Amino acid sequence: MFNFLANLNPNDLLAALDELRASAAQMKCIEERLAAMQRMLEYEFGSPVRDLPAHDPRNLPLIAQITAGLVDVQAGLGKPATRGHIANVGDNPADLYFHARGKRAGPYKLLSGATLDLSFALEQLEVIPDPAGTVVQIHLQ
Repeated sequence: MFNFLANLNPNDLLAALDELRASAAQMKCIEERLAAMQRMLEYEFGSPVRDLPAHDPRNLPLIAQITAGLVDVQAGLGKPATRGHIANVGDNPADLYFHARGKRAGPYKLLSGATLDLSFALEQLEVIPDPAGTVVQIHLQ
C-alpha cells in the first residue's frame, strides 16, 4: 500500500514538509488579517444580532406618508426596520419618537426638508406634528 513512498527521495519529503509549514504560517497570517477586518467592520456597522432578521432585498419596503400618529413598522414589514429613510416633506418641523424592544427614544426634531437615515432597529415610529401641520414620508426596509 505504501510502495510509492519507497520511490521518494527523503530530501523531497523534507522540502515538501517545509513548504507545508510555510503555507500554514501564511494561512495563519491571512486568518489574522480577516479577523482584523471583521472587527473593523463590526466597529463601523455593528455586529450581527441573532434575534434580528437580516434585510432581505426581495421584500418590498414599507412606504407611507403620515401627518401624525404611530406607525407599526414591525407589523408592516414582518420584522423591525434596519435601514431606510424618514423625510419631512412638509413645511413645518416634526417630533419623532422611536420605539424598539419596549423602549421609547426621542423626541428627535426633524426639520422641514430634512431626511433621517435609519441606522438602528425600529419597531414603531411615532410622529408628533407641529401645530401648523406636518407631513412625514417613510421608506423603510
